[in-house]
Amino acid sequence: MSVVEWESCLQYCDHRKLAVVEENGRGVRFVNKKEKRVALYRVDGCLLKEGVKCDFLFLVIEGDRAFFIELKGSDLEKAVHQITRTIEQLGKWLPGYIFEGRIVTTRVRTPALKSTYLIKLEKMLRRTGGTLVVKAKWDEVNV
Repeated sequence: MSVVEWESCLQYCDHRKLAVVEENGRGVRFVNKKEKRVALYRVDGCLLKEGVKCDFLFLVIEGDRAFFIELKGSDLEKAVHQITRTIEQLGKWLPGYIFEGRIVTTRVRTPALKSTYLIKLEKMLRRTGGTLVVKAKWDEVNV
């Protein structure tokens, strides 16, 4: 799969000042004051049709940042696994990008915060200069 094949899953690619990724009352707001070129792709059921995958991929094209987004009920460990597998499958098509993980849940169970899967994902993201952020209901990111 090449990036050209991703066009059918592209929801938008423009310079919008506020980009919102939302599903079932959970989401991420991307505040784009400098009006950088951004793009949103649907991953689940489009870029990746089979296996474990996250919901969305948000790219800050002018800035080389890739946000792997999972909007989840409360199963943090499953969300971590979904983002990890998506990065493993799509990351090779994004050389030079900083990978960021965003998980937005309805609630976070405390024991799940110390999961070995979560620690593995954080290390994977750190290698590209990125981070993992877990929030309840909404997250906001300045790009």
